[in-house]
Amino acid sequence: MNELDFLRKVWEENTITDTSQNSPALKENMSMVKKLKNFDHFQKVINGLKIFIITILLITIVITLNFAGIDSVEIYIGIAIIFAGTIAFMLYYLRNQFYTSKLDYTQSSTRFAKEAISLLRRQNSIFGLPFILFILTMIVGINVIFLGIPLEPQSASPLFMHITFSSFMVLSGFLGYRIRRWRIRKEIYPLIADLSQLENQE
Repeated sequence: MNELDFLRKVWEENTITDTSQNSPALKENMSMVKKLKNFDHFQKVINGLKIFIITILLITIVITLNFAGIDSVEIYIGIAIIFAGTIAFMLYYLRNQFYTSKLDYTQSSTRFAKEAISLLRRQNSIFGLPFILFILTMIVGINVIFLGIPLEPQSASPLFMHITFSSFMVLSGFLGYRIRRWRIRKEIYPLIADLSQLENQE
């Protein structure tokens, strides 16, 4: 499956494909399934906003540099690093998110709960090493861009600019991480707790 097919599948309508009477997970635990589907739908809305905002930011960077009339190899390399890092992380992010379409509703309730917990925990792991590598990639890309921007004699030193923008990216990444951890505690942990009770019923 190529990336376009995958992205199309990610944004397909959030429907349960198997609603037969032979689906124990559906028949016995509709309230739990509804919680998971509501969570899935909310995430898809948030993801849509994220993709829109990131696209606008990337386009703004390119337009700003173009209007500034600055043309250098470093700028092109820096932009390429930022674009490649962003696309790679977003694809990884979307692939490892929790989607109810990944669940098998024909299995027993306990196996269904175990599978759902595994998918939720895999989503939690996104904001570990992959997120750190993404932030580092952004820092490298921005600093490479600044290497290609000529500074006026009266402007701040290049080292100061590099430190300032690198620090800004680190702080932004830390803030994003803290927000994600807050969402995990508020949204995902309660789901895992409910699913764990379901898993231990047998």
